[in-house]
Amino acid sequence: MRRFLVFMLFISLLVIPHSSFSKQAETIDELAAMYNIETCADCHEETHDEWKSSWHSQSLVDSRVLRTWRTFIKRGLDNEMGRKDLKDWCLPCHLPQIKDASYDVGKQISDLIVIAVDDKDKAKRDAAKKELSKLNINCRVCHGFKELPRGNFEPGVLYGPRGEQDPEEAAHEEFKTIKSDLIKTSEFCAQCHHGCPPGLPSSVCSSLWTSYQEHYIAKGGEQTCQDCHMEQADPDDLRSHRFPGIFETDKLKQGIDLTVNARPTEYLLHLENRLVPAVVVNVDVKNTAGHLIPHG
Repeated sequence: MRRFLVFMLFISLLVIPHSSFSKQAETIDELAAMYNIETCADCHEETHDEWKSSWHSQSLVDSRVLRTWRTFIKRGLDNEMGRKDLKDWCLPCHLPQIKDASYDVGKQISDLIVIAVDDKDKAKRDAAKKELSKLNINCRVCHGFKELPRGNFEPGVLYGPRGEQDPEEAAHEEFKTIKSDLIKTSEFCAQCHHGCPPGLPSSVCSSLWTSYQEHYIAKGGEQTCQDCHMEQADPDDLRSHRFPGIFETDKLKQGIDLTVNARPTEYLLHLENRLVPAVVVNVDVKNTAGHLIPHG
């Protein structure tokens, strides 16, 4: 029996991801430092600038996110559990690196969200939002542990579509890069844009992923999320890291065919026995995107 227990302990050491043993961040600043991307920005300036203007860079501070979470915190967490539990509910997708932080950080983020939305003092609201803006979905999230969602990724390694063995890949002195096939697939995006356990249909979990699978792929669609939301300006360019969506007018125009026909007319207002000017409007809307609109 003792030998069996020793054997099982040895196996557990092999299969538990390395990050499970790493020191957890106890503050927002510690977590931000663990996922600092200054090194990335130094060499990939254009890509960094694109990302900086994306919604991923505002995953905690977008005004719609803040207001929605405020309501969830006040009506849900404050009544049923505790503000620290935001770590288990919303943050795994809006801030995946929260796995490397303590529950105290979850509470710190929750407290700042409520201040950022509800405090009567604008200076305090702005300060809270500035503190939250230190955290976001950045290079080290998407090119780090998200490449191997089941764990066992190599610490200090970044993953990409080529890897350092590719002659077109620039050499990195401080770390190595490994080729990832997952990063080029829609399954990679589904890790957050599904938000449910794998395999659940839209009847159980209506998500961007189930919409894409059931209403696009199942009907013969072939494009990936990256084909539409990381489209290059030129085929020889790197993929865009702006990730435009429904809130960008140009991207919305690509996903919807909208025809509006209007003609003037008039109708009889019986109560006053007079003709009143009016307009007859016919609107034809066709969704040409790879998923339902709106969605997220």
